[in-house]
Amino acid sequence: MNLGLVLAGILRSQVDFAELCAWAADNGYSSTDIPHDRADAFDVARRAGLQIGQAGFLPPLITTDDEQRRANQAKAREILKAIADKGGTLVGLGHPRVPDKSDEENVELFRIGVAPVAEQAEALGVRIVMENYHNYGRNLAISPRLLRLMFAAVPSSVGFCFDPSHFVILGIDWLRALHEFGPRVYYAHAKDTEIDRDGLYDLGILAKDYGRKSGGVGWWRYTLPGFGEVNWGKYIGTLREIGYDGALAVEHEDDLWGWREDFEKTKRGLLIARRYLDLFVS
Repeated sequence: MNLGLVLAGILRSQVDFAELCAWAADNGYSSTDIPHDRADAFDVARRAGLQIGQAGFLPPLITTDDEQRRANQAKAREILKAIADKGGTLVGLGHPRVPDKSDEENVELFRIGVAPVAEQAEALGVRIVMENYHNYGRNLAISPRLLRLMFAAVPSSVGFCFDPSHFVILGIDWLRALHEFGPRVYYAHAKDTEIDRDGLYDLGILAKDYGRKSGGVGWWRYTLPGFGEVNWGKYIGTLREIGYDGALAVEHEDDLWGWREDFEKTKRGLLIARRYLDLFVS
């Protein structure tokens, strides 16, 4: 297992990728995700001595529009081939649900859209990963029940980008989920969530944006590893137990450490995360 970087916030939008790779390699990180919009990104990362994490995203595949689905499937196949040709092994897939459809109808749309693409991914040796991000109720792969249905519908090449912070917000036992879905954990994020119990009492779970803190109002916020609810010894120990030996990719979205707009502060936050996770990973 090694420490990696997720391209969140300012790292994705404002920082030169080559500069970021050089900094990461000099400061204890061993892998990085790859931006989808830079043709030489694989080479840049490797020249810096970094391994390759997740290589961009496939286009949306859950849709009722047959023409759009076919177009996105064709584009997905092109992306998979390009990633495989460059030696990549992981690609992300978003999972926004069709709002006016039931869970079961959305899972069937998922099967129709993803299964043919997953077959090609398997042939190419590329794994498709879905992060269990709730997206404030707009995503599909967010609960154990739905994940069971989705993995049964598409049994090959599609798995988890496991992030315990999102399960914390939804009140789902992330450790139990990690045990249950261990064989489908193909990538792992390192992000934590702090819960403000007084804020939860005042606002409840149906507060705006599920209660995410903004301007001091709310009951939860994302944090660097070690500042929230996740037991990192159990998390990393269980990752080892299930046989996971890939990157533990730090997804820095802690508002106290500048992830949206301040690169210097973001770097300090990433150093704090690395020093803390070194206790468990090194």
